[in-house]
This record gives sequence, structure tokens and C-alpha cells, in this order.
Amino acid sequence: MRTPNDMPQRRRISRGRLALIVTAAVVFVLFMSLRGLAGFWTDWMWFDSLGLSSVFTGVLGAKIALGAIFTAAFFVMVLINLVIADRIGPKVRPTGPEDDLLERYHETIGRRTKTVRVVVSFVLALFAGLGMSGDWNQWILFRNGGSFGVNDQTFQTDVGFYVFKLPFYSSVVNWLFAAGIILLIVAVVAHYLNGGIRLQATGERVTPQVKAHISVLLGLLALVKAADYWLQRFALTYSTRGTVDGATYTDVKAQLPAIYLLLFIAILSFGLFIANIWRRGWTLPVVAVGLWALISVVAGVAYPAF
Repeated sequence: MRTPNDMPQRRRISRGRLALIVTAAVVFVLFMSLRGLAGFWTDWMWFDSLGLSSVFTGVLGAKIALGAIFTAAFFVMVLINLVIADRIGPKVRPTGPEDDLLERYHETIGRRTKTVRVVVSFVLALFAGLGMSGDWNQWILFRNGGSFGVNDQTFQTDVGFYVFKLPFYSSVVNWLFAAGIILLIVAVVAHYLNGGIRLQATGERVTPQVKAHISVLLGLLALVKAADYWLQRFALTYSTRGTVDGATYTDVKAQLPAIYLLLFIAILSFGLFIANIWRRGWTLPVVAVGLWALISVVAGVAYPAF
């Protein structure tokens, strides 16, 4: 049995461990910061010695611009969805087996909900923005590119589009799709914590408002994927699946129709997700995802292989 003399000692050990963790974290951050600054200064001196300091500042400016734009965009996206999750959450949370966990969460957060909301949005946005800043090369090509005056034979589009525009468009669409998945996860977690989703409830497990929110996010994901399929058409012009690079017979006669079919399925899925707002259950989303997966395997992989 513990004696009263044991309690202060346990507190001192706990505080000591906490101080050690904080100190280690600070040292790690300082080390990484100094390492990054050293690399930054070395690159600057190298470019400056070659008389190309403007190139260095141009690349740095592109990274900062991309990081700032997409960080701000994702911050707004996450914050809006968290606000929506709070607004449409049930005023009175129904009782259930999950009460202990949810009550503990709300007791911990309390009146700091807005602060937590902003912090979570900022942290996620920071990672999203930093990830997009790595595509600075595509951004510079997009801004400074031009036309070649020569069209490809498949889509009759200027070659400059493939060199300067398409890489950045693809990066943005891929970023939007990844962002949409993260937003969907964040929204589901927020609704669960607010009581809008009850996994162990005997009655209604998802409120109609939450269902509408999730359905809209799924629909937007389908639209983003449709845009991705639209861009994938142009990527066939530099396909490497044949004996020569470029759009071969298989790409034009098999892969391209498959992409058009997937594009149609993505748009159809968007309609099913939106229609699910006014229907009971989750039959339409399940049908949409199942049909999409089946067509992706058959039309996107199996059919062009023959």
C-alpha cells in the first residue's frame, strides 16, 4: 500500500520525465533548424559565387509562395469543416457505451474548443502546405512556360501544355484529392466526438445532418477524381507502356476509352453521393464505391492488358 511519502516522489519523477522529454524535443528542433540553416546558407553562397543569386531567390520565392497559398487554403478548408461539425452536432448527446470516452474528451477540452479547432487546422495545414512547396519546379514552369507551335496528334493540343501546364495541374489535383481524404477523416472524427456518429448506438448511428456533410465531402472527392481522370487522358501522350514512348494503339483504343468510362463513373458517383443526402441509409454510396472499384479494375487494368 502506498504511503503519503511516496506521492511527492512520484510527482518529482513525473516532472523529471516531462522535463527530459521537453528538453529532448527542444534540442531536436534546434538541431534540425541549425542543420537546415547550414544547408540554406551553403546553397546561397554557392549560387552567389556563380552569380546566380537571382535563381536561388526565385526558387525560394516559389517555395514560399506555394507553401503559403496551400497552407492558407487547407487551413480554411479544415476550419470550415470543423465549424460545420460543431454547428450541426446534436445539442444533447444520446447515452450509450461510448459516453465515458466522449465525456472525458469534452471535460478536457471544455471551453477551449475554438483554440483546439484553430490549432488542429493550422498543424494539418502546415504539413499540407510544406508538401506542396516541393512542387516549386512545376509552379515555375507553369508561370513562365509558353507554346511550341506544334500540336500532338492525339488531342491536337500544343506541346507546351504538356511541358509547362500539365505537371502543375496534376500536382494540384493530386493535392486536392489527398486534402479531401484528410478532410473526410477529420470530419468523421469531429462528428464522432460531437456525438453525431455513434458506433455502438442501438438506434440511429449517424444523424441526418452528419450524413449530409459526409455525403457532400464524398461527392467533392468524386469530382476531384473526375478531374484527375480528365488529366490522365493527356498523360497518354508520353506513355511508356509500349515498345516506343507515346500514345500507342493500346493507349488510344483501350486505355483512353477506359479513362472516359472512369470519368463517367466518377461523375455518376458524385450524383449518387449528393442524392444520398435525401435517402435513408448508405446504399447509394456503397453502390457508387463498389461500381467505381469494379470498373477501375476491369476497365482500367484488365481490359487494356488484353
